[in-house]
Amino acid sequence: MRGLGDHLSIGERIAFYRKRRGYTQEVLAGLVGYSTDWLAKIETGRRKPPRIDMLAELSRILRLPLGDLLG
Repeated sequence: MRGLGDHLSIGERIAFYRKRRGYTQEVLAGLVGYSTDWLAKIETGRRKPPRIDMLAELSRILRLPLGDLLG
């Protein structure tokens, strides 16, 4: 995650990489089988970060190493 900075939360990293991939919240949420509201809350820190298995699925869909989401 070079250049992104260590100060970003997991949710902020998900949002960054989602946008970089060109996905809307609706598209990414649908790909993982959750609601847009769920993803929005994750990205804004209003919900705890997802479990490691969901983070692994998000990293697979976003085509990046899991470590990039974890920081």
